[in-house]
Amino acid sequence: MDSNQPPHQPDEFQQNPGPHLPHAQFVPPAALKHSGPGIASFVMGLVSLLGYIISAAAAGAIMAPYLEEGMLDGPNSNAVLGLGVVGLLMIALVVINVVGTILGIVGTAIKNRKKIFAIIGLIVNAVIVLSIGLFFIYFMASAAV
Repeated sequence: MDSNQPPHQPDEFQQNPGPHLPHAQFVPPAALKHSGPGIASFVMGLVSLLGYIISAAAAGAIMAPYLEEGMLDGPNSNAVLGLGVVGLLMIALVVINVVGTILGIVGTAIKNRKKIFAIIGLIVNAVIVLSIGLFFIYFMASAAV
């Protein structure tokens, strides 16, 4: 046998190359989908941020006429009703943020899914819930003094 020639291999090995051979077929990994609860959490966070901006602007617009200097009259019944609606909207937005936080946690726990929207939604919703909770505690403590 010549030293320059490779040893003879069976025909079966040549027809079925394994993954360790350089001419084996490359199979790309499956593309991961985004987490459904994570996307929902992200959207809830964005919608609630927009809702907070709108409700703060609405409360300011309702109270602006009563904040002028020399105005001794209090808000009329329509203004009080408007502020009540804004307050209910704020409570609904906090509930949306709590649900968004839970969905963000669920979205990060799902395996074989992309987690970027779940992480961003979890951060946005959790920061909003924590900041509103801290504001509530601060104002309740300052009202008690």
